[in-house]
Amino acid sequence: MEYHYSDLCLANDHLLADPYAAEYTPQYLIPNHDAEYEVRSSILVDGGDRFGVTAAVFDKFEELVWMGNQGGHVTSYYGPSMQKYTSFQVHESEEVRDIITVEQGLYALTKSALRHQIRRGIPKNTYKSTNMTDMQCLYQVSTTKLLMGGHQDKLLELDLSKMKETVLPIQEEGCAVLRSGGGSLVACGSADGMVALRDIRTPKAAEHTFRAHNACLSDLDMQGDLLISCGFTDSAGVAVAEPYVVVWDVRCLRGTNTGVEGAWSLQTASPPLLLHFLPAFSGRAVTVSGDGHVALLHVNQPSANQSVFQIGTQSSLSVSVMDVSSTSQALVFGDLTGHLHLFSPQHNHEPVFNNFSRATEFADQVVGLPFVGFKETTFQFSTVPLPPLSSGSKWFNELPPEFFKKTFRKPKPIDPEVLKTMKMQGPIGYAPNPRNSRRNQIPYVEDTLEDLNAAKQIENRYSPQPIPKYYQKMDLRYNKHGPNDVDLENCNKTGFPGLESTIPNAYCNPMLQVLYYTPPVKSTLLAHTCAKEFCLSCELGFLFRMLDTSGGAPCQAVNFLRAFRTVPEAAALGLILPERGSDARVDLIALIQSWNRFILHQIHYEILETRKKEKEMALIAQNSPPKARASNTKHPGRSLATPNVNGQFSDEYQYTEIEFLGPSTEFEQEETREDGWPVKEEVGDAEPAAVNNENHELQNNHSEREESEISRLFAIGRNQLNRCLKCNKEEERDSVVLACALQYPTGAPREGSEARGGFVELVRASLAARRSTPAWCENCSRFTPTTQRGRIVRLPPILAINCGGPHEKAYWVKGAQKEMPDVAKRGGSGKPCRYGLHCARPGCRFKHPDRPSSSQASSSKNSPQDPHCVLPHQLLIRLQSDGDIIINDKSEQSSAEAHSSSNRVESKHRKKHITTQSEEEYTLSAAIVCVEDNPKNLVAYVQTSKEDVQWHLFNDLSIVPVSAEEVIHFGSWWKTPCVLFYTTSAARIATPETTS
Repeated sequence: MEYHYSDLCLANDHLLADPYAAEYTPQYLIPNHDAEYEVRSSILVDGGDRFGVTAAVFDKFEELVWMGNQGGHVTSYYGPSMQKYTSFQVHESEEVRDIITVEQGLYALTKSALRHQIRRGIPKNTYKSTNMTDMQCLYQVSTTKLLMGGHQDKLLELDLSKMKETVLPIQEEGCAVLRSGGGSLVACGSADGMVALRDIRTPKAAEHTFRAHNACLSDLDMQGDLLISCGFTDSAGVAVAEPYVVVWDVRCLRGTNTGVEGAWSLQTASPPLLLHFLPAFSGRAVTVSGDGHVALLHVNQPSANQSVFQIGTQSSLSVSVMDVSSTSQALVFGDLTGHLHLFSPQHNHEPVFNNFSRATEFADQVVGLPFVGFKETTFQFSTVPLPPLSSGSKWFNELPPEFFKKTFRKPKPIDPEVLKTMKMQGPIGYAPNPRNSRRNQIPYVEDTLEDLNAAKQIENRYSPQPIPKYYQKMDLRYNKHGPNDVDLENCNKTGFPGLESTIPNAYCNPMLQVLYYTPPVKSTLLAHTCAKEFCLSCELGFLFRMLDTSGGAPCQAVNFLRAFRTVPEAAALGLILPERGSDARVDLIALIQSWNRFILHQIHYEILETRKKEKEMALIAQNSPPKARASNTKHPGRSLATPNVNGQFSDEYQYTEIEFLGPSTEFEQEETREDGWPVKEEVGDAEPAAVNNENHELQNNHSEREESEISRLFAIGRNQLNRCLKCNKEEERDSVVLACALQYPTGAPREGSEARGGFVELVRASLAARRSTPAWCENCSRFTPTTQRGRIVRLPPILAINCGGPHEKAYWVKGAQKEMPDVAKRGGSGKPCRYGLHCARPGCRFKHPDRPSSSQASSSKNSPQDPHCVLPHQLLIRLQSDGDIIINDKSEQSSAEAHSSSNRVESKHRKKHITTQSEEEYTLSAAIVCVEDNPKNLVAYVQTSKEDVQWHLFNDLSIVPVSAEEVIHFGSWWKTPCVLFYTTSAARIATPETTS
């Protein structure tokens, strides 16, 4: 590959033309077996028939050799075979004095100019100056600085980044050679035989100056602290070449003119003209004389044998330049006859120039047509491409790209009869085979136009709904030295402050926004102060204060999350994520629901502990010692809280395990309740009252009857009644929970539960749980079937609802569950069950009084089902005197079936003379939603304005207004509710004190 480039538009008549290449074949050289090096290549360079070689160097980064001649032309050769790589002109008439290679290209120095070119021959810069009169040598100080010398009374230091020069005056008669031994000293040799050692950091003043030769200096080199030189001496007014090499130890130099103490000489067979150290060896140098005699010297051993060999030059006194590769495996010599000679060790026929050379860029090879004989019978003529047509048309054998696309046969859509008769068991559907195809036969869409159009319509109908951009997780990358990648002004134009998600455990940002926009909770936390070191209530109050004063600017919950990571209960519950990237590998739905329970109980505990401390401090201030408190009889292993000076307490709030298990791992056994709802219970417990899945008993604390502002807002009072079916022994216990967990049905829903009232029925059945499960009976002294019924004692001002785990996603995508077929159709009989209402067998085939009959099942089966699940905006909950509750959907979308169902239930209660104890109207105020994206994301719907009902979507820093219909619809595959908050009208505007 060759490049001939001349930016000056000069004629290249002096260059070697290809037709005459055969006249300059390398001559045959007899190898010398006594020498260490032997010739590998000897070529005539470009323009060698007219100009001699004046510069030759090895490339420091690639396997190239660079040369420059007297005509201002530069040529490079690749590898040990000296294959010509590039060739270009750098000056119209001046010879090339020196060349150095850098990472981006090379610098070629002529008498009055410095040329920078890339290796492919394209020029980048030409530097000229009035101070450049007779330049001679180059030295690279650093990646951005060059030092230039010549036959003039100054040195030039050039800054390559700014292209500015610095003039350094010198006392010597010019500078013909610049060499360094790898340290901070650089040797400057002048033509009159003087050598000056200068520090690279301060090159203006010479450190040492001494005379190396009497007449003039020919060449010098340095390796470490050793300096070698050769030159001429004055004999009767005539300059005579010295037949030896002088070795100087720069450490022994004293003064400015003396240096004899640290110098010795090495005799050579022929007067040396050029010399160079071998970089790969310590204390070895190579010298060459003008007639081509080369000698390898041992600098530290003057009496050692020298290896001598001869360069096949065309005339005497013609060797002009030499260089040694960094590996010392190659030597290059250039002469005035235009030849380059490459030498390498005798047994190394493939020398490398650098230890870690990068690949050299070559031109693309021109691919020619293959040669095929007339008698060839196995050649495939289709492999030869046809030439393009000039008119722009195509050949007949060129098929369109869609004919080469691999496609699979599309199956036909599922038979509507299968979908109609399918019954769901969790996420799995079962349906009888309609027998409209053969066994093991899969019907595919035929390649007819009608089937293709029908399949296309089905694809368009069931194409997945795209996820809006403002629901997706924002990937923020902050740039300290420039503008940010994300335009924060376009993400939030509402004026509400957002929370950044660039810190670990920031998945709880939606819950923090919900708590911030809940007025009673916000006022409670803002008024809370204590002396505890890591108090989450204090940190939440500080965060809310920062959000109030931010003016719409984004904030960071750094202090709160730092205190959150120190809570041991949070780590035990798995609420602390190790890294930010681990959010995609965890179950965010279960995580945020566990976090909701944890934060409510933690704030409740911290408020009670602060109240205790205030009472203790008040007693201390009155100089009356506090009375000794009795130990906790229910939990004898726990001690009472003892205040310390710094505000810490000796005991910690003990969380029960069953309260904070996630929805997917919260239970291990599953039973069926009397009304068809699932019964989930934890691992076997000896006490029948300890199997409630949500009842985290706040009375475990010493102050069992004390209430905080959080318990007044969120606590649901319950009375649990357990009755043994064998001995009819009954036990009662009171408990409170701060969050209600939905329990989804696996069988047929209760009578009166229509598709539109599916969510209402879920809430009702979850609040007033009724189930039958085996438990330990003290009277019977064994495990017996036990019925458990929960009766609501008190309704909270704020109803927090956990919507369950990801295995319940099918309910929200398809809406209300389909009816189970009647038991009689499955082969069962109409015989009543012997256990009646107390039957604990899941899927029992016998008749039960509270389950619908065949006619009812058939009629309910034909009732229309809403394909999307819609949350009610308002719930009217009535607490009856017997502990049961009635829930009505008061939103505008409530259907007449829901009203008729509630009327039937109310009439049944009136027949039993049961009165309404309390009635609360709840309004949806906030919702936490999981977006099934990659990665998953948690967002929050918050009703920011109560007067005109305005909703906003909070997605970390992105805050956008949304409609009320978008908040309540959950029919999309990518949106699943996690936590819902229903608030009464009194709690939305009142302080915590007034809600009690």
